Amino acid sequence: MGSVVADRIVGVWEGTLSQVNLRIVVHIDDEDSRLMVTFDSPDQNAYGIAADTASFDGEQLSFNVDSIDAGYVGTLSTDGSLIRGRWSQSVELELDLGRVDRGTIRDRAQNPKPPFPYVIEDVRFPGGAPGVTLAGTLTLPQAGNFPVVVLVTGSGAQDRDETIMGHKPFWVLADYLTRHGVGVLRYDDRGFAKSTGNIATATTEDFADDARAAISYLQSRKEVVVNRIGVVGHSEGGNVVSILAGRDAPFACGILMAGPAVSGEQIHQRQVRLIIERQPFPIADDLVKKIAAMNESLYTVARMNGSFDERRAIARDIYQSALAGFDAVERKLLNLNDEVQVDAIVTDWFRYFLGYDPRVDLEASKVPLLALYGALDLQVPPDQSVPVLEKINTNHGKIEVQTFPDLNHLFQHATTGLPSEYGVIDETLAPEVMLAIKEWVLANC
Repeated sequence: MGSVVADRIVGVWEGTLSQVNLRIVVHIDDEDSRLMVTFDSPDQNAYGIAADTASFDGEQLSFNVDSIDAGYVGTLSTDGSLIRGRWSQSVELELDLGRVDRGTIRDRAQNPKPPFPYVIEDVRFPGGAPGVTLAGTLTLPQAGNFPVVVLVTGSGAQDRDETIMGHKPFWVLADYLTRHGVGVLRYDDRGFAKSTGNIATATTEDFADDARAAISYLQSRKEVVVNRIGVVGHSEGGNVVSILAGRDAPFACGILMAGPAVSGEQIHQRQVRLIIERQPFPIADDLVKKIAAMNESLYTVARMNGSFDERRAIARDIYQSALAGFDAVERKLLNLNDEVQVDAIVTDWFRYFLGYDPRVDLEASKVPLLALYGALDLQVPPDQSVPVLEKINTNHGKIEVQTFPDLNHLFQHATTGLPSEYGVIDETLAPEVMLAIKEWVLANC
């Protein structure tokens, strides 16, 4: 490609698939006279997806991404400021791209805005293991005998706001609670953002140690009433609440937001099936069963003794053997060519996740607990956990369960509940969920 021709198209371009409210950011470069195209879908938390083929003839741009069966064809305007075109992926959608300096950051409607009628303090405190220092934000009402809750994030490396796909649910929740008389401590996961430590080897039990350390820190603060400290955990954070509740941590109440009440193995198999079944394209049941069987084999490797490298080598061999049972179309539909997913299954974190069953800790809990679920949650489906919690409550008391219609795993009002919706939905956290948390904390903590 000639440099003059390339200069017209090289740069960063952004547009929105208006029919689905999904941003696309396209990065175009010219390396050794070869057009290089990558794109981001920031609302789906997907970045750096490389095009397999790309061309530009001075007027028309086209590129294809084989891994997701997607393509784009567009025409550059005479002044070089706009590409008008269509995105193809199962269906065709209009996508006009405008030249930008960088991809925009979506300003979610619920993101808190000043003035803030409460105290905000950046804090640091010792974590749950040597070498771990947790960095976070403490927000406190101006005065009064108020409860304070610790917020514990879900799985994966998370910052104090639990930032995901442009949403900051813990910031939104902390702002709401503090404006309504509940103090909040939220912090970056160990080894992530401004917190120190090694997140790569950490398990849920380590994160529970960090949450216990957060409770200890609050107990040292003169503004905090030591017998009015609670813990709110989302998803994996719900398992943290269960661990603390079952092992006599010094806190007054706990809330599980989409927290599992069954083992990780049961959760994982169910969520894989549900997410596959909810895809817009039909998936045969025998194909779902083949995925489940492959996962069972990988679980066995995850439980093996030996180093991570040893487990990974065995798991990759099993994965490659299993792939022989899927044809090319099935592999593409189910994205079965990514060994990174296999590597994740044999980590220390996943090994603990598979084996941890919160029922023992929940049955031993002596503190009041509130469990919240969204009816459209495909990652921690309520029909799997709610009956378990209701049975425990019948036998032991102390657990209240609330399920909200039309909400997904992030407690957004949703249509399908699929993770691909999370970034597309403008709402960060359903108001009725925040209200329920506030009222329950004020009454029970």
